[in-house]
Amino acid sequence: MFTLSGGHVFPLYDAAVKADPPVRLVDVRHEQTAVFAAEATARLTRAPGLAVVTAGPGVTNSVSAVTTAWFNGAPLVLLGGRAPDYLWGRGALQEMDHVPLLAPVTKGAWTEHDKLSVAASVDKAFRLALTPHRGPVFCDFPLETIYDQAEVEFPDGPMPAPAGPDADDVARIAGLLAAARRPVLVLGSDVWLGGAEEAARAAAETLRLPVITNGQARGVLPRGHELLVTRARSAAFAEADLVIVAGVPLDFRLRYGSFGPKEAPARVVHVADAPEGIASHCTLAASAAGDLAAFFTLLAEAARPGGDPDWLGMLRNAGRASVAADADLLASDATPVHPMRVYGELLKALDDDAVVIGDGGDFVSFAGRLVEPARPGRWLDPGPFGCLGTGLGYAIGARLAHPSSQIVLLLGDGAAGLSLMDADTLARHNLPVVIIVGNNGAWGLEKGPMRAVYGYDVAADLRPGTRYDEVVRALGGAGEMITSPAEIAPALRRAFASGVPYLLNVITDVDAEYPRTTTGV
Repeated sequence: MFTLSGGHVFPLYDAAVKADPPVRLVDVRHEQTAVFAAEATARLTRAPGLAVVTAGPGVTNSVSAVTTAWFNGAPLVLLGGRAPDYLWGRGALQEMDHVPLLAPVTKGAWTEHDKLSVAASVDKAFRLALTPHRGPVFCDFPLETIYDQAEVEFPDGPMPAPAGPDADDVARIAGLLAAARRPVLVLGSDVWLGGAEEAARAAAETLRLPVITNGQARGVLPRGHELLVTRARSAAFAEADLVIVAGVPLDFRLRYGSFGPKEAPARVVHVADAPEGIASHCTLAASAAGDLAAFFTLLAEAARPGGDPDWLGMLRNAGRASVAADADLLASDATPVHPMRVYGELLKALDDDAVVIGDGGDFVSFAGRLVEPARPGRWLDPGPFGCLGTGLGYAIGARLAHPSSQIVLLLGDGAAGLSLMDADTLARHNLPVVIIVGNNGAWGLEKGPMRAVYGYDVAADLRPGTRYDEVVRALGGAGEMITSPAEIAPALRRAFASGVPYLLNVITDVDAEYPRTTTGV
């Protein structure tokens, strides 16, 4: 239970500590961190996360985090306190109707007024959160409802099995594959969240499909796999004649569903875990909705390998060329440090089961390009909502979900300002995490683009050389500042060996902008 203490929800704490076995309580320094930690738990374990917040500002402080979980399809339950019904309308402390705020960004949001229905409401919330398409659920309780007592039967029964895709839809997609010369398969986070990673890999290998991975599907095909062409995604999207996208929206990350040459656009297939997830803003050649593991199993049975025999080889060559083009910057001796050199050293230090978390703009964009996990479900970023400040909450959840793995949090210095106080939470709860700040003294994702548009920038500078490492030391962890490339590797070794929250404050070159091809608008 991730929380920040509040009197409206004391009975939930009392129940947690007296349970057999007790529910672990992790108290944080900002309510959004509690929800981000619950979201990370959900996304890493594929079991629902739980956050509990007090009434009024406790709930309102959670809204951006709940919205992030909504965009990411993360199954979590947020339980809130609420001013008492018997004083409603008189101006009680933190009196506010929370439900209208949360309803647009949850699968369900309601107030439970009846003490006899509290257990049923909570059971409903968890079941709803886990039902595809997964997402957050909110329920709050008036003060007298959860401070009162009642005897009830706890709800019981297994979760219903998710519905499979329509066989005719799968057959239609198999037919498109048979006719395609340059097919590409794109896998997104719902492949992992839906437990479809093994079926997806088996289908790709059976059908010899080039694969691009996105979000938590990174690692479904591990780095080095012969079918993994993520580093050639530009060439793949530009030249494909069939793109099958599974488990991710056709949003700005995927060119809004527009692929292939202008003169001969690719046919697009969209596959989602629920009908409401199918794209309606672009023309689709086919679609399928339902359990993603069942979809990939059926597709592997219905389709056959095909396509141009040179297509995969061309993409693999493009991917190798992209990797080779990075070599000089990954080993750069420039001072201030080029962000790529940070990743050049980090990639050598990562274990196969490491969890890598990105929270930032330009600095983390480099990570998105360079970090290719060996296993699925080991990458976390804010997702398409783009909310900064997720990092410390994600790190808390990741450390608890994977107690023996390396947990690495990559922070831009802008993002650090939104959540770094929760390094105190890491220290108090003995949760060691390695935090790397790319400190270029700027809001890098805004500084360059504003210059490009206006010829100057404003409101884009931060204090140069801010000692974020000293902040973490003051909060009970450890850290150091790094100003030259040669210091990075030994500092990483010290950080991983420390057994405490440890921040590496790397002073990076503000002019080393990420060469992005899309702004998301």
